[in-house]
Amino acid sequence: MATYLLIHGAWHGGWAWKDVKTLLTEKGHTVLTPDLPGHGNKTTPIQEMTMKAYVQSVADLLAKQSEPVILVGHSMSGAVISQAAEQLPPKVSKLVYLCAFLLEQNGSVLDTMKKDEAGEFLPRLVFTDDQRGAQFDETTLREVFYNETPEDRLQWAKPQLITTQPTEPFFSPVQITNDRFGNIPRAYIKCMQDKITTPQAQQRMIDTLPCEQVFELEADHAPFLSRPEELSDALMSLP
Repeated sequence: MATYLLIHGAWHGGWAWKDVKTLLTEKGHTVLTPDLPGHGNKTTPIQEMTMKAYVQSVADLLAKQSEPVILVGHSMSGAVISQAAEQLPPKVSKLVYLCAFLLEQNGSVLDTMKKDEAGEFLPRLVFTDDQRGAQFDETTLREVFYNETPEDRLQWAKPQLITTQPTEPFFSPVQITNDRFGNIPRAYIKCMQDKITTPQAQQRMIDTLPCEQVFELEADHAPFLSRPEELSDALMSLP
């Protein structure tokens, strides 16, 4: 049986993996779903919700594991898991990118989003006056983020999202090396109805940093809500 460490993306918390965690644990796997600093049940000032803090929180949890884990990152947290694995390669048996930002050295989430001309999310974001935070409205949540998610799941998730996502992690350049991060096996789970990280953008990242396995789900940017069974099957099919 495997240990899965599932890292949520922007605005979300460990709660987002609830259905996937249930499905994996029913098959005998161990599943960890932590909150990044300032997300879920963690209260952290927005100025301390940085990429460095996100990465360190995951690295600290990796360090406590007795066996290597399958480390999964959703969306923004593709950049988080790459850098956490860079710190502790022996603790990671496989990196899995779920419609996530699989970035090269010095790449950033924001730069990649800007290059995704078909992406519908970035133009809809509203930034705070000091540019430190980003928000979006319910229409965007329904039409762009959770566009394939059943209404009852959307209503369950909506009050648990943080209102303002710090922008610093979007700007922060990824710091990785071929000798450490580069030697860890990778898999990618593409979401073919994704309007935030479009299938074209996902494929460009895979072309740049090839993965041993690539799965396709007919899912939006929140497959843990819209396609939890298919997502869990993909995760459990990893060697």
